[in-house]
Amino acid sequence: MSGSGSASDFVDPVTGQPGAIVYQGVHKAFGDHHVLRGLDLVVPAERITVVIGRSGTGKSVTIKHIMGLLRPDAGHIWVGDDELTTMSDRELRHIRLRFGMVFQHAALFDSMDVFENVAFPLRQHERLREAEVRAKVGALLDAVGLRGAERKIPSELSGGMRKRVGLARALVRDPAYLLYDEPTTGLDPILTAAMDKLIADTQRAHPGLTSLVISHDMHAVLSIADKIVMLVDGRVAHEGTPDWFRQSDDALVRQFLSGSLDGPMKV
Repeated sequence: MSGSGSASDFVDPVTGQPGAIVYQGVHKAFGDHHVLRGLDLVVPAERITVVIGRSGTGKSVTIKHIMGLLRPDAGHIWVGDDELTTMSDRELRHIRLRFGMVFQHAALFDSMDVFENVAFPLRQHERLREAEVRAKVGALLDAVGLRGAERKIPSELSGGMRKRVGLARALVRDPAYLLYDEPTTGLDPILTAAMDKLIADTQRAHPGLTSLVISHDMHAVLSIADKIVMLVDGRVAHEGTPDWFRQSDDALVRQFLSGSLDGPMKV
């Protein structure tokens, strides 16, 4: 990849879509620990991209860079038309408002009920009448299957319900980009399948949305992704469609998909 003025100037080699988020030669180290080592990645617009890889390969660090929570030591990052590495902290805070984030453990406010958890971003960042807030929150809770749960507090919810509340909250301001950090962690197989379906349904219901998912759940990865990216040692080792990963004879891919102890990746 070469220098450019916008993420859309790059074309994703897997889906053929223009880029929505682009990393170019991104390096990041914490002291002597080098996490990202020249990351080149195009996240395609209006698709679901899933990032896989062992713990410590840079998945979370990758997401923190596009949220403006970390700055690269070298390289460039575009989000839409904006090059993040040249921005001030104030400008980066504005970029963050374009993102919705579904956290691994939902990160709900324990003192707020479901309705107020979902309404919180609207009350913080928008000037809406109360009727508009109620209509928006109600529609989203209905979409994630939580109609009637508005007055429950997080301690009264199952793990799957909490993650649905988190998804509704992430969507409430109509983000351009939706980030999922291990969305099925801690869920049983049935709830995992329900969450996978909800992610896919959310993408279909919001066709302009660009979604980026971090996951270790290979069944989920293969069922929801338009593009899969495998990180190894802070770089993209492989990228392709779910079918490419299913059919790959690469030793790293086969070992990761099967969860085997035998292979080039050692414990």
